[in-house]
Amino acid sequence: MLPLVMGVAATIATAAPWATAGNAGASPRAVRADLTSTRSVGGTRSTSAGARGGVASYALPTGADFSWILPLEPGTNTESWNRYIANGMWVPLYFDGRGSTTGIDYTASLAKPPVYSDGDTKVTITLHPGYTWSDGQKVTSADVKFFFELDEAGKGTLGEYHPGLLPDNLRSITYPSPTRIVLRLDHSYNPTWFTGNQLLWIYALPAQSWDKTCAACRVSDAAATPAGAKKVFKFLFSQSKDLPTYGTNPLWKTVDGPWVIKSFDPVTYQASFAANPHYTGPTKPKLSGYKVYSFTTGTAELDALRSGALTVGSLPLSAYKEVAYFESHGYSVKPEMHFYDMAFEFGYTSRTWGPLVKQLYVRQALQHLVTEKLYIRTSLHGYGLVDYGPIAAYPGSPYVSPALRKDPYPYSLSAATHLLRSRGWKVRSNGTDVCARPGAGAHECGAGIKKGEALSLRFIYETGTTAFADQVAEFAAAAKKVGIDIVLDGQTQTTMFSIAGVCPSTPPCAYGMVGYSDYMWTYGPIDIIPSGNVQFGKGNYWAGGYTSLTAQRLIAAASVSPGTSLRALYAAEDYLSKNVASLWWPLFDTVVVVKGNLKGWKLNPYGDPDPTTWYFSS
Repeated sequence: MLPLVMGVAATIATAAPWATAGNAGASPRAVRADLTSTRSVGGTRSTSAGARGGVASYALPTGADFSWILPLEPGTNTESWNRYIANGMWVPLYFDGRGSTTGIDYTASLAKPPVYSDGDTKVTITLHPGYTWSDGQKVTSADVKFFFELDEAGKGTLGEYHPGLLPDNLRSITYPSPTRIVLRLDHSYNPTWFTGNQLLWIYALPAQSWDKTCAACRVSDAAATPAGAKKVFKFLFSQSKDLPTYGTNPLWKTVDGPWVIKSFDPVTYQASFAANPHYTGPTKPKLSGYKVYSFTTGTAELDALRSGALTVGSLPLSAYKEVAYFESHGYSVKPEMHFYDMAFEFGYTSRTWGPLVKQLYVRQALQHLVTEKLYIRTSLHGYGLVDYGPIAAYPGSPYVSPALRKDPYPYSLSAATHLLRSRGWKVRSNGTDVCARPGAGAHECGAGIKKGEALSLRFIYETGTTAFADQVAEFAAAAKKVGIDIVLDGQTQTTMFSIAGVCPSTPPCAYGMVGYSDYMWTYGPIDIIPSGNVQFGKGNYWAGGYTSLTAQRLIAAASVSPGTSLRALYAAEDYLSKNVASLWWPLFDTVVVVKGNLKGWKLNPYGDPDPTTWYFSS
């Protein structure tokens, strides 16, 4: 590929790699001030004609709430719904999701497709030239520079940060023109991986409004120095923590996206958004606004749907029989499949259960007890997707290894029993197996397992969802048939976070397994290439301390394999699947319920409602 370069950028060797600016060293603020507004933007997304105006509403997943507005999130607030709401106000460089297909929507993105050169060590990004901030100032590369200043200053706090990845893998960044950003990488990367798992993190942020260290302070170039950037980052974080001011804080009124926050209730988490009249992007909102609701129970959301208070919501699977009611009343009801992962973490660092789950044969035996298609057919009433590895078998997605569309460990009590007996366990059907041959040999129980030790695991699972509780009970019953004692410990999501959420950062893990009723999204809004790095790579947080040199090597290969081939990605997925890095579990669909007069809505593999395309037919 040929590099796209404009101008000459001066590099300051002593600064962070993104502390360089183009235009002969001109101040980023001065560069912005010299530009005039234009409304032309490359690419358009068409919508059908319909009635303009009106306010629609949608509900977040049950138990979820919009509680973080800054598009730089701490780990505790790194949630897909927060990210998508923020994306409506601040357009990311690259927008994931293309209708119902997986990938990147370049027409909705702030930048044109990136160009790779110099052996895939150089990435040239060109912004669409027509975007302006709601205050009339132009969106430029200086706003991207501001993002990188903040990203570096607060990376240890951010949920999307992983050591060695962005921004650590950048040798330098230059800004040769108001619309051009050039990244020099620390080595060659697979362009498909780098675009999907690194560039999706990046935003342009309004430096002309946000580059200050306190509410009463004047805007300056404070973030241009590392010390100043830390102060700006700390200030912006403090403002994002201040939920009662979301609707009034002037910081959040400077946007380049189609929406701007209008009001927020910190008790109910209800948020209202108005169409940004100064939006210059490709698809102008037809609604005058929309509202976001949070519900603690599926029953409460069902009541809101029945009453007509919600335009878009979802049915709890326990209420699947309500489909006929809503369809007969003019609603559209569709299952929305998700491009996520449903996996239960093993407690690898646990002193009690760690020696058991570290044994591959134990994990394989447990996987043989999960009957995914039965769970989907019964407790999920057909609304589900099989998940045989670090990614669900989403139809048509090129990111799913062909091998992961077939179960490597099909349900089999005999297969589970054989695995345990061959490794020295005395199997007691409907009792509890005990280790008869201790030791680390090929036909022994394994390192750290004592003679006479019982095969018993504490399984912490999230309560509150009938379908999920039924699956967990079925799994425990199957385990009992081969002598594995699954000690069920139901907890609310809040208490689960306090027990399981601290592991492995605060070892040891206090469980043998832990399962949340919601899906994992360690890829999706910012990582659409499911190589498994965040979930299973070195220093991972979401896999109970899983460690494998082979997995690390394969995961790394997926990010650096030459060209745009996905073969290395498939190799990583296949290994993690067969290695049972986590216990694989079926992924549920969201049963979306939409009022009949709302048009322009679409199902999305990442769960993004995207009200920008919505309109009322009457």
